[in-house]
Amino acid sequence: MTFAPILSKGLFGKATQGSLTPLAAKSSEKTQAPAFNQADYILLGTVQGAFRESFALIQKVSSKEERVFRMGDSVFNAGPLVTVKKEYVEVLSGTVKTRIMTPTASATATAATPPAAGSPPAGNTLASQTGAGSYVIDQRALNASLDNIGQAMTDARLLPSMKDGKVEGFRVSEVKPQGVFGTIGIKNGDVLLRMNDFPIDSPEKAIQSLASLKGQSRIRLDLIRDGQPTTFNYDIR
Repeated sequence: MTFAPILSKGLFGKATQGSLTPLAAKSSEKTQAPAFNQADYILLGTVQGAFRESFALIQKVSSKEERVFRMGDSVFNAGPLVTVKKEYVEVLSGTVKTRIMTPTASATATAATPPAAGSPPAGNTLASQTGAGSYVIDQRALNASLDNIGQAMTDARLLPSMKDGKVEGFRVSEVKPQGVFGTIGIKNGDVLLRMNDFPIDSPEKAIQSLASLKGQSRIRLDLIRDGQPTTFNYDIR
């Protein structure tokens, strides 16, 4: 109603002159929206950046549909995505914020120390370095990690890396040494550019490239380390 005088006084001409009717009374009579079914959604991964450069990969359990949502987008018509963090997101359903977490986030929060102690054996079996920038990855260990992509996305933080006003790739930080990224040689500060010549220049592609590793026999990863172009090669057996 703050803008009602613009219409009532015809500031844009007689043809636009008129009046507004308050909708507050009518909106209060509307049937309350159904409660957000938190159990029907699983957070598979997130990419954090500026407001419109933060994304979440969410699965709707009932339909098995997976989609990438940008901050502010409506999540399966349930409400807008209002918070994107490393291991959880929040959806605003009506006036209530509902948190969706990765499948392993609750377990990690409940017993933070034991998982850390148990991680090294699993991490050590994933990959072994055979030379400078060359690794051999165990196929079964890789598939097991990708079956739980939500956990894999929490093994490091990916932030868009800008060059000439465009996203050139994703800068890696908070790398867990025994996580997926750490065991394949990725370090804090590395900028991931391409995987098998597929550019990683958007949050969707970053998530898709990780998910597409399943079934691959060889992986070529182009990145920038300490300002210098670098290539890693992985032989999956």
